[in-house]
Amino acid sequence: MKRLFPVIVCVIFGCQGDIVEQNPYLNNLPSFEFELNLDLPLYDNLRFAGGTLTLSQLGFKGVHLYNLDGSQILAWEASCPNQRPSDCSKTIVNGIEAVCSCDDSIYSLVTGQPLSKDVEYGLVNYGVRRTGNLVLVYN
Repeated sequence: MKRLFPVIVCVIFGCQGDIVEQNPYLNNLPSFEFELNLDLPLYDNLRFAGGTLTLSQLGFKGVHLYNLDGSQILAWEASCPNQRPSDCSKTIVNGIEAVCSCDDSIYSLVTGQPLSKDVEYGLVNYGVRRTGNLVLVYN
């Protein structure tokens, strides 16, 4: 038992959880729930793979919605994740990418990861739940 105790202690204290680094520029995102109906003409672009839509009234600077494969919709904060909030710190959708207006950093709308070098943070992801043609976007 005396030999087993140090091993158990090492195993318990040697196991660390992953350290998740919080984005200091986007640390107090507003809570929201927004439901949209894909049957409405306003949201028609989201019914098909590759379709995008920006909802300016949600999040800090808006929310980009991207239809990944015809059924799965992803939601990303439109604020530039590597800039302090300012007049230019909004990303603009360009195909399957979001481009920051301040520094031209590019981010993938598929993964949220930065495609530009020397960029620390990726896009902030929001929750999406789809039931038929009803889509709930939430934080």
